[in-house]
Amino acid sequence: MHIHLPKVLHDLPEVLREVGIIVVGIVIAILLEQGVEFVHWRHEVGLARAALRDEMRDANRTFTFRVAVAPCVARRLDALEAVTEKVARREPVPHLGEVMPDVGNALNDNVWESYRAAQTLTHFDDRELQQLGLYYLQLTNIRVFNFDETRSLEVLRVLQGDPGRLGPADVAGLRVAIQQLRFDNAIISGIASDELRYAKTLHVPPPTDGGTAARVATVCAPLPLGAAS
Repeated sequence: MHIHLPKVLHDLPEVLREVGIIVVGIVIAILLEQGVEFVHWRHEVGLARAALRDEMRDANRTFTFRVAVAPCVARRLDALEAVTEKVARREPVPHLGEVMPDVGNALNDNVWESYRAAQTLTHFDDRELQQLGLYYLQLTNIRVFNFDETRSLEVLRVLQGDPGRLGPADVAGLRVAIQQLRFDNAIISGIASDELRYAKTLHVPPPTDGGTAARVATVCAPLPLGAAS
């Protein structure tokens, strides 16, 4: 009497080999896919990093300028306050030219927002992403103070020409504007200094002059005075 083993038992090693080949093929395919994705995102992160550094270099020129002119802005505000108080006491005051040269610049975060929307930033190293996030958070904050500063400067410009024409209501507005501008100047220059330090940790080189020295000289020039009235 012959006992025949089921055919499946005879073929089991062959089946296992085939299953093994399939499993190995699947694993290789997954690894290849992950490798391709890794290379793709490494390339995208490199492009994003370069674009972000260019955007930060542009912003850093403004930050360098604001740090440099902060003491000059403070002195200019002191001089304008002295004129305002003379107006309040109805004392003779000189005619004034431009009370405050342009100290503003647009600060853009278009590149940051673009890559954030594209989810590219999620592929950055956690530490680098944290530093970038801090830099751009402060950039957003400083724009708020720039807006407040611009509004207060508009009030201050009533001093141009003959300040002697101004009345008590003008003086009251000027006093408030000058104090607000002192606050904004201190905050803006402080944040600007922080931003330059953050940029350094992100390996963004310090900005070249780019005409900053000429702007600084204009802001730091004495208050333009005319004949007293």
